[in-house]
Amino acid sequence: MLKPKPLISILALFIVTTGIWIASFISASANAPYESYNYNFWGEAVAQPHTFLYKKSFLGAGDKNSDTTLNFPKDMFLKGEKLYIADTGNSRILVTDFDGNVLNEYTCASDSSDTFKEPQGVFVTDEDHIYIADSGNSRLVELDEKGAFVREIGRPVTTLITDSQQYTPIKVVVDHAGRIYVIAYGINMGLIEFDKNGEFQGFMGATEVSVSMFTYIWKNYFSTKQQQERMATIVPTEYSNICVDKENFIYATINNLSGEDLASGADAIRRLNPTGVDVLRRLSNNKIIGDLDGYQNGWSSFCDVAVNDDGCYFVLDNNDGKIFAYDYDGNNLFVFGQIGIKEGNFQKPVAIALSEDEKKIFVLDNVLGNVMEFDITDYGELLLGAIRNNSIGNSEEATRLWNEVATYNSNNELAYIGLGKASMDAEDYKAAMEYFKLGNNRKYYSKALYYYRKEMMEKFFARGMLIIIIVIVTAICIKGFFAYKKWVGKVKCYMENH
Repeated sequence: MLKPKPLISILALFIVTTGIWIASFISASANAPYESYNYNFWGEAVAQPHTFLYKKSFLGAGDKNSDTTLNFPKDMFLKGEKLYIADTGNSRILVTDFDGNVLNEYTCASDSSDTFKEPQGVFVTDEDHIYIADSGNSRLVELDEKGAFVREIGRPVTTLITDSQQYTPIKVVVDHAGRIYVIAYGINMGLIEFDKNGEFQGFMGATEVSVSMFTYIWKNYFSTKQQQERMATIVPTEYSNICVDKENFIYATINNLSGEDLASGADAIRRLNPTGVDVLRRLSNNKIIGDLDGYQNGWSSFCDVAVNDDGCYFVLDNNDGKIFAYDYDGNNLFVFGQIGIKEGNFQKPVAIALSEDEKKIFVLDNVLGNVMEFDITDYGELLLGAIRNNSIGNSEEATRLWNEVATYNSNNELAYIGLGKASMDAEDYKAAMEYFKLGNNRKYYSKALYYYRKEMMEKFFARGMLIIIIVIVTAICIKGFFAYKKWVGKVKCYMENH
C-alpha cells in the first residue's frame, strides 16, 4: 500500500501531465482559424484533433519577403521543393520555393514577342518539362527543364469541335506514357486526349448526363414549348480540374453539379483509367461529395485534387473553403478549412498541392493572391502513417499506429477499420470481424466473415468428416450387431421348435 505522500506526488504528476496535454491541445485548437472534423457511419460531423495547422502565407500583397505579387492566379503544381504557379492576371508562370522566394519566371514561349496570355494551367513532368495551358492563346506550350521552348500544341483537329466554338484550354496533365490530357472551357465531351507527339486522339471520360425523373417528365410531357426553350439544355457536366497518380490514373473533379445532383449521390470526383472508365472505390458508408449537410450550409464545390502514393486524395472545396481528405476506399479521413477574414482563412481557394513528404499542404487563393501553407500535426502523422503501413502490408506497425490514433480520438471509426485491415493482413479474421463491427464497416466485415468461415472449414473439415465417418460406421456396426443378434435368435428359435 502506498503511503500518502508518494500517492499525492503521483496524482500531482498525473494531473500536471494531463493538464499539459490538454493545454497543448486547446492551444493548437485556439490557433487554428477553422474547425477539424470527419463524418461517422450515420453521416454526422464529429469533431476530431487537427491534422493540419495553418503556418504561414506568402506571395500576397503583404508579404515582405516577396518581390512580386500574384494577380488572380488559377493553378499551382508542386515538384520537389518548388511551386509552379499559373499567375493568370500577370500572364506568366512563377516558380518559387516554399518560402515564396522567386526562383524563376516564364512569360513567353518561343521568343520575347511570343508572350503568354492569361495561362490557367501548369504541369511539370518527371523530366522537369513544363506544360502550360496558355488559355488566352488557345494552345498548350511545352518548355524543357531549362525553360527553353520545345513546342506548342494548338486546337484539336476534329469535327467534334466546330469552327465557331472557342478553344480555351484551362488545365493540363501528362501521364507517365506521355499522353496529354486537357480540360477546355465549354467542352463537355470529356478530357481532350493527345498522344505524346501532340496528335489529337479523342475524348476520354465523358461525364454521364444526370437528370431526375421529375425533371424529365416535366420537360417532356407537361411544359410548354416556350418553357422548354427557356429550360437549360440537359448536357454532360464539365470537369473542373485533374491530376495524375503514380499508377497513371486520372483524378478529375466536377464543380458545377446542382444540389439535387449531389443529394442523389452524383459523382463529384472520378478516378479514370486509361480507357476513361471511372474506377474510384466507393466503399464508405457516405457519399464522396464533400459536406453531407449541404441543405443547411450550401453544397461543396470541388475545384482541385491532390493524391499521395497510398491512394489518399485531398480535395479542395472553393465554395466553403474546405479541404476534404479520403482514403483509397473513399472513407472520409478529415475536413478542415474555412472562408473568412482571419489569417489562415480563404477567400477563393482554387488549387491544392501536397508536398512529397506529405507533411505540408499548400493552397492557392485566387482573390487573396497568395499561397497558404498548412503543416501536419502529430495526430495527422499518426493517421497518414497508419494508412501507409496498411497499404504496404506492415500490419504490426499499422496496428501500433492505429492504436495511437484511437488514443488521440476514440470516436475515430477509421482507427477500428484500420485495425481490422491490419488483422486481416495478419490472417486474424476473428479479430478483424470485431474491429470492422466497431468501425461500422459492413463490407469489410462480410469479407472477414468469409475468410473466417473458410478458415474454420479448412481447420475442422477433416476432423469433422472423420467424426461423421466414425459415427456412420458405428451406427452401421450397431445396427448390424442387432440385426445379427435378431437373426441368431430366430435361428435358435427355429431349431428349438424343430
